[in-house]
Amino acid sequence: MSADNEFRRPTGFRSLISSRAWAELVQQGVRIQYRARENLIAQGAPGGWVLLCLSGRLKVVYSRADGREVLLAIRGPGDVIGEFSGRDGQPRSATVRAIDPVIAYKLPDQRFNTLVQRFQLGTQLNSYLLGKMRESATYAWQLAHRTTAVRLADLLITLIDAAGPDHPCPATIALSQEELATALGLARSAVTPVLAEWKAAGLIRVSRGKLHVVDVATLERISRPDVSTSGQNGP
Repeated sequence: MSADNEFRRPTGFRSLISSRAWAELVQQGVRIQYRARENLIAQGAPGGWVLLCLSGRLKVVYSRADGREVLLAIRGPGDVIGEFSGRDGQPRSATVRAIDPVIAYKLPDQRFNTLVQRFQLGTQLNSYLLGKMRESATYAWQLAHRTTAVRLADLLITLIDAAGPDHPCPATIALSQEELATALGLARSAVTPVLAEWKAAGLIRVSRGKLHVVDVATLERISRPDVSTSGQNGP
């Protein structure tokens, strides 16, 4: 993933369908720009439409009544946002918030479904939805069993992967230490020493409200302790 050309590949639903089909879906929508930290979808709001993400990264969060949030997923260019409500008619199950400035195209559910049928994309859409469900299971397991360092490294790598083919700085992440901790359901005091250790080792640089990953390969190794060849996970 450290090679620049790894960031050039299509991702999300876009990677499963033809360029022609994706272009037609986009052309049928209305272009909307969102600022960093702006909500695209609010938890509990009615559905009725989907978004096709063209650029920028998004986080999907579940909020409790007391205001606490937990991260459910990271999305980016090529992803479809809000399609669950269109399938079951229920209110939005989570909030989707821009991390970077985002460009997306908005389509009514009915129009989106018509285009999916016209281009015979049902199988690809089902595969895409199942992939999202599998991600949720993996994330729940990490919450219960992984250390803070592993979870944080995995989050940073996921954010880099989600940047998409046209992002100018995929390794620069516009999230503060507080936001990173909140995303993992932790207190800031839990992630600060990990970030300080990585900064001292030259793995990251930290500035106000953002973080830049310098050594992607090492963070990838930290995020995959099960394949480590040393320490408690070794042979």
